[in-house]
Amino acid sequence: MTSAARVHDHRTLRSDLRNCTGDGVTHAFMVGLGETNFPLFALALGKGDAVAGLVATVPQLVGAVLQLCAPWGIARVGSPRRWIMLCATIQCLGFVPMVAAAVAGRMPTWTLFAVASLYWAVNLGAAPAWNTWVGALFPRRIRVRYFGWRSRIYQVSIMGSLLLGGAVLMLGDPGRAQRMFGADLGVDLGLMSAFAAVFALAGLSRLWSVWFLKHQGEAPGLDVNSHRRMGLLEFSRRVRARHDGRLLGAVVTMNVAVQVAQPYFTPYMSRQLGFGDAEVLGTIAASFAAKSLAAPFWGRLAQRHGARRLFVWGSLAVVPLSALWMASPSYGYLLALQALTGAAFGAYELGFFLLALEAIREEERTSMMALFMLFNSFAAAAGSMIGSMALGGMGAGMGAYMAIFAASAGARLVAFTVCASVREEVAHAVPLATQPMALRPSAGSIDLPEPASIEEREAIGGHR
Repeated sequence: MTSAARVHDHRTLRSDLRNCTGDGVTHAFMVGLGETNFPLFALALGKGDAVAGLVATVPQLVGAVLQLCAPWGIARVGSPRRWIMLCATIQCLGFVPMVAAAVAGRMPTWTLFAVASLYWAVNLGAAPAWNTWVGALFPRRIRVRYFGWRSRIYQVSIMGSLLLGGAVLMLGDPGRAQRMFGADLGVDLGLMSAFAAVFALAGLSRLWSVWFLKHQGEAPGLDVNSHRRMGLLEFSRRVRARHDGRLLGAVVTMNVAVQVAQPYFTPYMSRQLGFGDAEVLGTIAASFAAKSLAAPFWGRLAQRHGARRLFVWGSLAVVPLSALWMASPSYGYLLALQALTGAAFGAYELGFFLLALEAIREEERTSMMALFMLFNSFAAAAGSMIGSMALGGMGAGMGAYMAIFAASAGARLVAFTVCASVREEVAHAVPLATQPMALRPSAGSIDLPEPASIEEREAIGGHR
């Protein structure tokens, strides 16, 4: 290789790194401004509490089913990069009907679910391809440091997007801002105009993300068929018979229990306690910030005591959280509780990721994690349907909310016994980079690990 060629390769790598970081920042702003506000928008449109809860889970299930078509789509377009750009473009265009609905002040319920389902289909459909692509694009020697740094930039961007979204929505409800801060903001966008603005900003953020994706290179020598595909029947047998399957089964069980209550925290705060949209986003920000800040501590705890113990301790900490929502309607109390919630879910999820990535063979991870997302989305939809039926049957009053919060806590206790029965352990619990796929007030975020850092973790472990 000539000196000129080496300089060119170095410059190309630096350009790819800058564009990958830019993609992360713009994607984070899309998440914080876009999908996070779907339940709040449903409430603003006058939809029922059950609809506001289900719009956070049922579209995710539809997306998880459709994401199984991603390998076919990648083969049709010819490369993971082009498939990701296509998904990102569709995701950007998906915000157009949300902006139009906000301007019009109305949107049929089926259209809301269809748009949210499209969002999740391309969101989950692009994730495995992105992980494969960037894992092959960047040299092994820089992956851990780079993706650890990128993850921190992503977290800061998420916080910035939540603050921006909260500020815009507050401009749509100046009376509430004056009651909260005792000052007249002097601007009244109107609530629907404020939602139109945040969805437009989300769409523009994703459009900018497409530009960053376009200016990254194709991964040289990438074999998109190198990972083994696993069928539903084989996955089901794994759940019943093997350590890795039992671990995923335990997490799915816990997810059913959690989702009985989790999707309804937003309508509970809005409809029952009377908090505004900016205040609801504040609880999401507190949960996400605590989850992010606690992550290094949980990583050190896993190194010292083992990933299994972190997983079990985290699952135990998750058990009482929904019941604690009933203790006080004070915003300060709920804000502190949501910070505790984010930290608890951070421990539970990190323990799971470390165990899963050790138990599942590398060549099967893409397929098995995609199927796990499918089953986990079924679990989330099932749990949320239970909560929805309870709210519908009991009239969506304060008593109904207390009932589903208590029922969720009881179901989590049962799920904890399943989590405690997991016996898998990891040899080296090394820090792991993750990327949020969505934000939730009672979990901080829905995260997926970044295999580019997992591969380096294995390389480090192999030299010990």
